[in-house]
Amino acid sequence: MKSVRISVSLPESVIETLSQEVPNRQRSRFISEAVQRLLDEKRAQRLAADYREAAAEIHRVNSEMEGTINDGLD
Repeated sequence: MKSVRISVSLPESVIETLSQEVPNRQRSRFISEAVQRLLDEKRAQRLAADYREAAAEIHRVNSEMEGTINDGLD
């Protein structure tokens, strides 16, 4: 995959911890993987919210249709 160089600002404490935990030549990959995980999590949360919204709409429509379907069946 092609990489693009960017510039970001991070708190000094984050850089200090990163420097202690991740070797020099592995930091870009580490940061990339961390960002990708957070993006995947955010996408999953958005999809879950969309599914909940769709389920609520389906339930609402089914409830409305239930009254229509049962009309005249007595």
